[in-house]
Amino acid sequence: MPHRVRLARSAVDEIERLPGHVRQRVRRLVDALAGDPRPARAKELRGRPGRYRIPLEDWRVIYDVDDRDSVVLILTVRRKRGPETYADLA
Repeated sequence: MPHRVRLARSAVDEIERLPGHVRQRVRRLVDALAGDPRPARAKELRGRPGRYRIPLEDWRVIYDVDDRDSVVLILTVRRKRGPETYADLA
C-alpha cells in the first residue's frame, strides 16, 4: 500500500525558495516517496529512528516515515552545511 506524503509548512516554504531546477527535482523525489519511502539512496539519521535524509546535489530532503499510519512527513529541505544541517531537527 502506498504511503501518503505530507509536507510540514516550513518544508513547503523552503521548497518554494529553492532554485527552479532543484525545486523540480525535489518535487519529483517527494512524489516518488509515496511508492518507496526508503529508496536505496536514503540514509537513516543516526540516533533518530524513522528519520531519513536523501541527498540531492548540495541539498538534503529530511523526512519521517510512519509505517503504522502509512505516512511520509517531509520535515525540511536544506543545503548541506555539515553536522549542523541536522542539529536543530525536533
